[in-house]
Amino acid sequence: MRKDFLLVGVVFYSLSTITSAELAWQQCQPSLGTDFLPYVENSSESEVDLKANDAQLIENGISVFTGDVVVMRGGQELQADRATYNQISGDITAQGHIQIRDSEIILNAKQAEWALSNDEGKLVDAEYRLRESHARGKARTVYRQGIEKTILKDTTYTTCGVGDNAWLLESSNVNLDHVNDVGVARNVKIRLAGVPVFYTPYLSFPLSDKRKSGFLTPSFANSDKNGFEIQTPYYWNIAADKDATITPRIMSKRGLMLNTEFRYLYGRHKGKIDAGLLMNDQLKNDGDILNPYYKEDRKHFSLQHTGYFSSRWNTAIDYNYVSDDNYLQDFGSNLSLASTTHLNRQFSVAYTEDNWSFTGRVQGYQTLTDVDKPYQRLPQLLFKAYFPDQAMGLAYGMKAEYVDFDHNDNVAGRRIDLEPSVSLPWSSAAAFVTPRIALKHTRYDLTDNVTTGIDKTPTRTAPVVSLDSGLFFERAMSLGQGRYIQTLEPRAFYLYIPERNQNDIPVFDSSLRTFNMGQLFAYDRFSGTDRLGDANQLSIALTSRIINQQTGRESLRLSVGQIQYFRDRNVTINNTIKKSDSSSDLVAEIAASLAKEWTVRGEMQWDPHESRSNMSAVRLQYRGESGRLLNFSHRYRRDNVSNLLGLEQVDISARLPINKKWSVIGRWYRSLKESQTLETLAGIEYDSCCWATRLVVRDYVNNALDDNRNLAILFQIELKGLGNFGQKTDTLLEKSILGYDSNF
Repeated sequence: MRKDFLLVGVVFYSLSTITSAELAWQQCQPSLGTDFLPYVENSSESEVDLKANDAQLIENGISVFTGDVVVMRGGQELQADRATYNQISGDITAQGHIQIRDSEIILNAKQAEWALSNDEGKLVDAEYRLRESHARGKARTVYRQGIEKTILKDTTYTTCGVGDNAWLLESSNVNLDHVNDVGVARNVKIRLAGVPVFYTPYLSFPLSDKRKSGFLTPSFANSDKNGFEIQTPYYWNIAADKDATITPRIMSKRGLMLNTEFRYLYGRHKGKIDAGLLMNDQLKNDGDILNPYYKEDRKHFSLQHTGYFSSRWNTAIDYNYVSDDNYLQDFGSNLSLASTTHLNRQFSVAYTEDNWSFTGRVQGYQTLTDVDKPYQRLPQLLFKAYFPDQAMGLAYGMKAEYVDFDHNDNVAGRRIDLEPSVSLPWSSAAAFVTPRIALKHTRYDLTDNVTTGIDKTPTRTAPVVSLDSGLFFERAMSLGQGRYIQTLEPRAFYLYIPERNQNDIPVFDSSLRTFNMGQLFAYDRFSGTDRLGDANQLSIALTSRIINQQTGRESLRLSVGQIQYFRDRNVTINNTIKKSDSSSDLVAEIAASLAKEWTVRGEMQWDPHESRSNMSAVRLQYRGESGRLLNFSHRYRRDNVSNLLGLEQVDISARLPINKKWSVIGRWYRSLKESQTLETLAGIEYDSCCWATRLVVRDYVNNALDDNRNLAILFQIELKGLGNFGQKTDTLLEKSILGYDSNF
């Protein structure tokens, strides 16, 4: 009988799928956790054990049991003051202090009637508790009509503890259709502290994990740009392999926006289409600035698709469009999205074998600001191959690329790049040596916007010779009560590339790479293939680690390295500034677990010739119990170090619990170079077993050079086991505060 009675609780557990596609609440211990029985497998196959103070056999096959009646079957138990069993009809009646329990549910009722012949019955004045969701509730009557239908009258549901009705769901009538796995509730009310705050005359919900069409939880927000807004998403379960979410977004300052997300998942194809339309933008003035899109339609479209024709062939589409340059700033929700300058538009097809791969793509961009528009690749063909463990231990490699670059204003044309290579890797437990030689050949066929006097078919051919080597030493050591292994790992990397004149070669997709520890061992200081950096240099680095012998955890890693140049580097991006220093900047990295809760990571690029730092980044983090969190980071990059602009930023964020339920959260993110605060965020959150709430105030700009500040107030309340109401803050906080986890 366990499954029959369990439906009383399952109906309310299922109600949570109406308002939240994904539920994750903090699990709480039941107030009387020891009342639940241990789980027993195959309980239906166990024998029935019946105990009572008195048993009477009455005529016509009727048996009456009285006084502390206990019926046990496997992991299920029925207790009652009195039970009557009709052997002929199969009817069971129980009265007085009835309790039915197993490992997942406890049911109490005043009266129970059941007909085993047709699996029909009734419970009167039933109360239930569920272990998993810490839920409880009542039902005045429960009618079971065979395996097809269950009807519940005057039901309640909450995840709050006994005696605490911070929130309560009520329904006058619930019908469960077990054939179609659909439930219908009528006259549904939600009460907060006894006060009704939500009512709907009709509610439909699934009884299983199957998806079902219906409205999801609405969300609310308020900001300077959009005013007060409400979003009411509707989920449409189109078919087993496709669904859609349609979200009307009403903004008091701008009007009605309609957003739609369509997802599909076939056997070998999956993807998502996201589109939105704001008809007739009603915002006339954005602060003191006239809205340039006043009375205009604004929209976006995005398609991400991945397809697999076989285990080796695959395709990918990434297409994005917005109607205007300020669309992401006005309707985005975070700094990284609002500061996007290019939207990718790409289609690719790829084939992969065990030792080689081929990729073909066409790629373009939508540029949102006044920055230069990147080149379009129409098309790009890539071939890569690597064959290790060949004759005499040799390894062969091959890279080949064909690209047709297109641009409206800049020089355009085709590029072919070939790079065959051969290497002889050797390694042991204590050392490795890898000599390598490659030949890099690049040819251009320039077609459009070519400056007079420039060679339209320039070529470049040069060898790339390198020797990579390293040693590995280790020793045992003790620190306090712990036993560790300390390593010492020196590495040397020699690189030779002769200089080639590249003045007639345009720059399609090359740039100077950011100098860091990884660049010490790179074959080229430029990305792309339009520039091949001349080199006669030796990189020397030293890494030391301290590793806990018991856990294998790396407690400390420290690396330092530098490049020694044996000649000037004459090849540059713009063919102007030449590098003549005898050595590179000194780069260092550190990663340490100072204690169980404290970690620090840092890197620095030091110019020994000018005795100054060119780049640095440090992050200190504390992660304690109960969600306690503190982050401090500082980033610095001097101007004219690379193709990136200089910056200096400090970022401090924290989550500080006041007690077990209350916490304060905050972030201060400031650009010291521009004397501009990028984001200030402050909030307070409450989290208990049955409900949680967050209030967040956010003041921010879209980028460091933007003087137009935005103010947003976000409020969210979560009724655990039911859903979220208000503006969802979890995603924002997880992006703004490193290490933030809303499940604490």
